[in-house]
Amino acid sequence: MTKLSFIAIEARRHLGRIPEQGLEDLQRTLIKLCENHWSDIRGPEPSSGLARAMWAVTPHFADLLVDLYGDSGPRSSEAIWYLPPTKVLAALVLAEIERGDAEGARLAHEAMMLFETPQAREIHIDSVRSRLRGIRPERGRWHKHVHHDPFFRFLAMISEQTGRCDFEAMTVAVEYLTAIQANPVAREGDQEEKRILEFLRDIDLVFQGFEEGRIHYTLRGESKKPISGKRLEEILAQIRGNP
Repeated sequence: MTKLSFIAIEARRHLGRIPEQGLEDLQRTLIKLCENHWSDIRGPEPSSGLARAMWAVTPHFADLLVDLYGDSGPRSSEAIWYLPPTKVLAALVLAEIERGDAEGARLAHEAMMLFETPQAREIHIDSVRSRLRGIRPERGRWHKHVHHDPFFRFLAMISEQTGRCDFEAMTVAVEYLTAIQANPVAREGDQEEKRILEFLRDIDLVFQGFEEGRIHYTLRGESKKPISGKRLEEILAQIRGNP
């Protein structure tokens, strides 16, 4: 993965000369704008299940900002309307680094680079908007990861099912599924959750919980090497890079 030090340099280059106070004001505006946008588009809280658990997790601000540009720009904020999108995304890169969100900084950096080319920008906007709204491709694509290990394939499958591919949402999903596997109950009508649990049964992967920030699981009854947070980020980056 790209080093954060390089990402910060690239962001500073796009920002050019901007007063620190002006940058801080812009970053606060962006964060508030993205938070409000998520409240607008995520819809009512699901009644139960995995959807409810993930509904409570805010996607990365980079995706939310890209989604806003899909509406011809962040219309609700004149404070950033006049700025080039690459400069706005650069400010978000630095904000995410300051917040300690490496994954968010990398996503904002990726968007910043893609927005330099009109065609790449439009493709990225369409992809993000579809994912945030739970619009799935007509044909499932997670199966193309069949050459990967079962844990990787599980993440690819659940990402396609839920439209989420961010670290926090995935850890919440794993926590939820760990509890369900430990105490299985019938969930009539929750077809999305049913498909995910059936997939886990088919590959015989059982979550054993979290310990010291690592995901513990068994595969076909055998304990496997726990998945670290860094490894989880790497897998998710690979999945996002191969839509």
